[in-house]
Amino acid sequence: MDAAHSEQPRLIPAGPHAQVALDAAGLTDTGLHREKNEDSFLIATLQPTLVVHEATASAQGWFAGEPLGTLLIVADGMGGQGGGDVASRTAVNAVSNYLLNALPWGPPGVDKGGNRDSIAGLRGQLSSALVAGDATIKTAGANSRTPRMGTTLTAAFVLWPVVYVAHVGDTRCYLLRNGQLRRLTTDHNMAEKFAAHHVAHDAVQLQSILWNTLGASDELPQPELCKLELAMGDTLLLCSDGLNHHVNDEQIQAVLENHTGSRACCARLVELALAGGGTDNVTVLVARIEAARENPKPT
Repeated sequence: MDAAHSEQPRLIPAGPHAQVALDAAGLTDTGLHREKNEDSFLIATLQPTLVVHEATASAQGWFAGEPLGTLLIVADGMGGQGGGDVASRTAVNAVSNYLLNALPWGPPGVDKGGNRDSIAGLRGQLSSALVAGDATIKTAGANSRTPRMGTTLTAAFVLWPVVYVAHVGDTRCYLLRNGQLRRLTTDHNMAEKFAAHHVAHDAVQLQSILWNTLGASDELPQPELCKLELAMGDTLLLCSDGLNHHVNDEQIQAVLENHTGSRACCARLVELALAGGGTDNVTVLVARIEAARENPKPT
């Protein structure tokens, strides 16, 4: 299993001047039947920085501005003559890099009623970020002679008090609130597509056939986007399908409710996936909204 080294909760700012933070952690495991891990994940704070190269002694070093928000990503690579791990890493890097350069660094404005507005065009930028990830994978695949490598990707951008979710494939994002677990994404496989149109089908056989991916199709991806108001105590879970193949929603909810820290939740969920068969790589990322204890400062 791969995770950060600290055992203490790591509180990440959830937005500019926010009085809340995220207890966030991720964990990935190769599973019991795969030779390598083709999943990737990211937990990152987007914020402007000033790097001083030359100055008087009092101005040496680097300085960070107010955080804009927190980016959470899980990607599950596939195919391409063993290029799935390359595809998932490439997608995570491309999507995060696009957002870093495309999002405005000013804080959201305030509307006439005194409520904070969303960042204008943010959903469009998230969609464009996934399309940029698709193009980057295709270029990397052509250069490495693995033209059909691809990946799923689910990204959640937390900008308190809202979260934006952008999604392609069958990685998932869940929200736990007040004892109810809700899936915020749909699986972009042929089984769910046929079910939506009330077409009879063999669900098990078609679950592994994805119609919406990054990199693996000649068509452009069709990102699924949603925006949701968050509340104190909410828990977000992003995961690859290596989790939900072996752990059902009732089990997931029980773990999120009965473990206080995000890192403990990740460890228990991966443990359950392995105990259930571990037929695929499994990656989980848990982020819980809680009160900020102090303003994080760069070290």
